Amino acid sequence: MSIKYLPIVLDSVIPKKLPKVELFVKHEKGFTLYKPQDTELTEQNLERLRENGTEFVYIDNADWDLVETYIEKNMGDIFSNERVPQKSKNLISSHVIIDCINDIFTNSKKPAAFHKCLAILKKLSFKFEDRDDLTSHFNKLEQNYEKYLVIHSAQVTILSMFLHEKLFKASRNEVIGIGAGAMLHDIGMLQIASNITEKTDALSESEYYRVKLHPRYGYDMLCEMFITDQISLDIALSHHERHDGSGYPRGLSGLGISRHAMLVSICDIYCALTMNRPYRSASTPEEALKTLNSEKKYFTPEIFDGFLGIMTPRHLKEIPAEKKSIPREADSGSSALLQDFTKRLRSSAEDRKKLLQLHSEVTDCVNETFGKEKEAFVAFRKELRDFMQSISSGDKQN
Repeated sequence: MSIKYLPIVLDSVIPKKLPKVELFVKHEKGFTLYKPQDTELTEQNLERLRENGTEFVYIDNADWDLVETYIEKNMGDIFSNERVPQKSKNLISSHVIIDCINDIFTNSKKPAAFHKCLAILKKLSFKFEDRDDLTSHFNKLEQNYEKYLVIHSAQVTILSMFLHEKLFKASRNEVIGIGAGAMLHDIGMLQIASNITEKTDALSESEYYRVKLHPRYGYDMLCEMFITDQISLDIALSHHERHDGSGYPRGLSGLGISRHAMLVSICDIYCALTMNRPYRSASTPEEALKTLNSEKKYFTPEIFDGFLGIMTPRHLKEIPAEKKSIPREADSGSSALLQDFTKRLRSSAEDRKKLLQLHSEVTDCVNETFGKEKEAFVAFRKELRDFMQSISSGDKQN
């Protein structure tokens, strides 16, 4: 049986307290055993790893629960240790959040998992030097941890807590509620069939309708867990509402959307754009900001301007919106989809049922993308509609 390697932050290791587990290091060709189970680990061992630039070591999946219990039990000692740099403390805090999210997603009907999150959040704090420090941190999470939905939720949690403190000077209790809500904002996706959530091509109209139900599912799941924190419930239900009223599930607009839900929704889109997905490669932070700026009608102006003010790189005075011209070259994943759609358009020219199905799939892409990708799909849909209209006109004449 092959080992599934899971990362832990090197600076979370306290030699005399770490359970007796095997530790592995990662290299280009795979993983190598660094410390056998019964071999004692020393501070000298850890220092040599640090000198080599090692930030993560790896354990066997079978030892995960044992090591997680150790980290949670020793967080106080780790965070109070002045020798542990802040960047490592940020990574360790993220690791604990990832574990909490994974625990909730695995035990979604157990209130204890949610209350564990609240207890953990009270012990954590993130400090980033600047926006570049934050985006570098996110890159490390994506490179070292698996499960898109869990990592995405962790990024949204960290960014939402960070920005609420910066923009609104939110109290500690408020930030904890926001963090819990952000951790669980997509819990409703657990109610969506995996053949939809893991699909690498365009969703059908009925599949997209199912996905749009996940905020309501999430809200109901939290209520069934007897969660009463209003901030957490509001974030789960309203993180897809839009300032212009075009969002879902309730079509709220303007001041009808709380600042918590609105800022989490912005963070949600930003983090989604900057992570790799099967159907498209990640945008750079600058590209993601341009995309968001081109769609700013969806966001409360004051909150969005505050988000841009913090997330805009130092070397740019302002982030311009993407030009509304149709791009010559879309993202590689989108380009592949557009090529497939074009082939299907040509091969389905005489089959109205297939053309309607194609139109439904293209509409899904329009609804799920932003910026250049959205423009490309909108242009193709117009071409498809014109073609279908010409066929209808021809049939009437005949």
